[in-house]
Amino acid sequence: MSKKISPRYDLQSRMISLFVSLLFSVPTAALLWLSVNKQLALLDAGFLTSAYLLGCIVVFCVLALLFPQFFPSILGYIWHGMLKVGRWWGM
Repeated sequence: MSKKISPRYDLQSRMISLFVSLLFSVPTAALLWLSVNKQLALLDAGFLTSAYLLGCIVVFCVLALLFPQFFPSILGYIWHGMLKVGRWWGM
């Protein structure tokens, strides 16, 4: 007896979910990077290079590949955290 693999976990569905997740993860990474750079500029502490932005996008892509079902929840937690920090910083 061969064990059937669920169709939602095959390579094609993971790649599709990765490309769809890029629609949400790239703006999230950009907003994180811009908000951190804004606060660093206000403190006159320098700024983060674009390598940090690309690193954040890569981390989001890896999370989307490893946890395709939980990735929307992970992004939701990140957005809630960004809103809480934004209120705390007075943005």
